[in-house]
Amino acid sequence: MNNETPEHAGFTDRFLASIIDSIIIGGLSFAINQLNFTTFKSFGVYLIFALIGMAYKPYFESRYKATLGKMVMKMEVTDLNYNYIDFNKSIMRSLILIVPAIAYIIIHFFAFNNPYVLDSNGVIDFGTKMGEEYPFLTLIATVLSYATLVDVIVYLVDLNKQQRSLKDFIAKTYVIKKEK
Repeated sequence: MNNETPEHAGFTDRFLASIIDSIIIGGLSFAINQLNFTTFKSFGVYLIFALIGMAYKPYFESRYKATLGKMVMKMEVTDLNYNYIDFNKSIMRSLILIVPAIAYIIIHFFAFNNPYVLDSNGVIDFGTKMGEEYPFLTLIATVLSYATLVDVIVYLVDLNKQQRSLKDFIAKTYVIKKEK
């Protein structure tokens, strides 16, 4: 890396990268879960793909410096010295997504052992029945998911103007524009 400070990625680029990643992971997850909830009805299938989804960001950010969305938007995740981050640091960045995902895994464990919930006609029906049967657990998981909103708010009010979100402060990282 040269001696110049790289340009920090702006909100629009980061938002678009997040949308791209959500389409990739969310679309794949929806399709697999739709098939699972209507055909296999297997917690094991759900768990495997939930774990893959949870590992997506940490793996790509530690291995390639970026998720697929960040690659498209020509951004990289670095430590405070603008170097690669390791898997553990990337896990720290992803805790905002991993903690709610773990809560949802727990709810799904109960749901896959509940005949009423398991007798579903797809993702939406499964989610509706899960919410009916486990409202408190679903509420907890939903509240945990609001950490993503807090992440964005921290980003928008970053007093140092380094374009850092809550996960960047937690993991001591930057998201920068990729060098040409």
